[in-house]
This record gives sequence, C-alpha cells and structure tokens, in this order.
Amino acid sequence: MSSSNNDRTGLSRRHFVAGAGIGLFTPAILRTTPVNAASVAKMAGQLTLFGLPGNSSGNKSTKALTAHIANGRAGGVVLLRHNFKSRKLVTGMTRGFLEADRLTLTSVDQEGGLVQRLSKKLGFTKIPKAQWVSGNLSTAKAKALYAAAGREMRAAGFNLNLAPSVDIHDPKNPVIGKYGRSYGRDADRITSYAGAFVAGMSSAKVACALKHFPGHGSSRGDSHDGFVDITKTWIDEELVPFQRLAAQAPVIMGGHLYHKSFSNGKLPITFSKKALTSILRKKLRYNGVILTDDLDMGAIRKSFSLEDACIRSLQAGNDLLLMSNSLKYDEGLPAQVIAWIIRAVKDGRLSEAQIKASYGRVMRLKKSIAA
Repeated sequence: MSSSNNDRTGLSRRHFVAGAGIGLFTPAILRTTPVNAASVAKMAGQLTLFGLPGNSSGNKSTKALTAHIANGRAGGVVLLRHNFKSRKLVTGMTRGFLEADRLTLTSVDQEGGLVQRLSKKLGFTKIPKAQWVSGNLSTAKAKALYAAAGREMRAAGFNLNLAPSVDIHDPKNPVIGKYGRSYGRDADRITSYAGAFVAGMSSAKVACALKHFPGHGSSRGDSHDGFVDITKTWIDEELVPFQRLAAQAPVIMGGHLYHKSFSNGKLPITFSKKALTSILRKKLRYNGVILTDDLDMGAIRKSFSLEDACIRSLQAGNDLLLMSNSLKYDEGLPAQVIAWIIRAVKDGRLSEAQIKASYGRVMRLKKSIAA
C-alpha cells in the first residue's frame, strides 16, 4: 500500500484500474459446520481496517465508522490523502476512534519522501525518502529520525505505519525505484535501514508494516494499476529483508503481485496460501500479523467481489483485511464483512480455529502498542 500527495505520481490508493482476467470464485458443494456465530463475530470484527470519505470527526462517515469500532465491528482505520484537511481535524478523528476503543489500529502511510500523509503542509516534520536516508545518514541517525517521526505520529493519534518499503532498488521500477522509496540494491543495506525504521517507530509505540512481500522493487509494473507479474524480474535476494526482519516486524503486507513460484494458479500473492503460509509463515518463520494491501484496488475488485476477496485473503493466511472502502463507499461494510466471515465458517470455507489464530495475533499487536 503506497500513496503520495500528488495523484500524478501514480502512488494514490484511489488510482485503481482493471486487473488481470482472473475467473470469479465458484465454490464447490459446501458442508454446514456448527459454529458459535457470536464468538466468530467478535473475532472477525478485529480482523479489519477500513477507510472512509470524511475528513473531520463531525462527518457522517466518521461517526458511522466510530460507531462500528465502539460496537466491535471494525478493528481499525486507514486514513488516505483525501482524509487530511488539517492537523487539528485529523487529530480529532483519531482521538474519536481511540475513545471508541483504545485498542483501535489507526493506520497511515508515513514512509517519507513522496509517501508522507502527515505532511509538512499540515505542520509535520518532513521525512526524507529512503534512498536519501541510506545514502546520507548512519543507521543510528536514521533510527533517531524515525523515532522523532514516530513521536509525531503518536501525538497525532496514529499507532500503525504502513511502512517501510523493504523492496530492492531498481531505477526501471515505476513505483519504488522511480521515487527513491528503497534503501538500496543489496539486502544488507535494506535490512539495516529498514530495521532502524522499525526500531525508531517502535520506540514511540508505533508498529510498522514491512512491504511489499515477496518484493515489488524489481517489477516493471505498478500493482496499483492492476495485475503485475514479477516472475521474470524477481530475484531471491528480495526475500532476504523479510527473512532477517521477521522477528522484529510486527506486521508484513503482501503485494497484489503474481509469481509462478509463489502463487496458487494465476492468483495474486494476496490469495496465495503457498506464499503466505508455506513460505512466509513456515519457511521464513514469521509469527506476526499478515496484512493485505487494499482490497479495493482494481487488480482485485475487477476480478473478484469484495466478499470473495475477503474470504480468499483469510484462506491464504492473511490476518488483517485492509479495505479503503473507496471504490463505492458503503457505510454498513464492517457489518457485512462480519456476516461474510460467519457464513464462510459455517459452510466450511474457513475454520473457527483459523479465525481464532488470526484474532490472537492481531490482539497481541494491539496490546503491544496500546496507550
């Protein structure tokens, strides 16, 4: 998940177009499984992050999402470029969400460079792009820089940073390399500086999400714009930062990417049990929260219904579903998602044990950064 203050950069989350021609999900005959619906509903509500169109605490959509949070129907929020009108207004929004539930995940893209939602224009300190940081600062100074940024985030009511990018640098890449969002070409440098980012933010009680697993840096396409096949350009070294930072990373975000060795059939990594469970969980021994990129992106929504995308994501091993709710805003979406998950558990597409495991990981994350 990545974005900027200028739609022309191609980094806006709302800049989504058609994806690949992946067939819609046609379930086999499903069996009915006895399930405690109330228990599943309670857990399912915590496995979601939602966006909204409002930019103040008084906005109807803000009040609606606040009510969903207070009633356990949403685990957190993601604020995008259109939500930021002023520092005072955005802080009022986050305060309201956290008053509804102090364990709410309040997330934002705050990488630095072009991808900085809490911007200088709003009164926040400018964060240099990753490429500049690794070329000009020691890792100790980088950690201090990110710790200060984390304190500003926390003061503004944010506790989850959808950053850093641990993608490899390639100048031919249109979404990472082009904008200097990578710390370098080699895994050692990326690991060192991304580790400083995570440690600095963590000192301010801001959790970070490493992205974009298994590596977006060598791609020749932008996953915001649709289906991106990284099979021919991806190299093994792109996995190394994820592996080395697995014990330190609270969250890892998968990319809407395709690789024949990671994907199940023609499905994106987001829906790949092979990628998220067999490789990320088992091979790389990652025990933290796995987060989807925005399920409203064209690469997903042009080929799958949102219900199908949510269930496929959980089946693959994601713990936390991110939905900007921007393609067609739906005030009642949080309650709908819970109903979809309950139905999937009842008919056997998901197991209650799996939901419980994801719930446990998400709640551990929430408690680790609670004020």
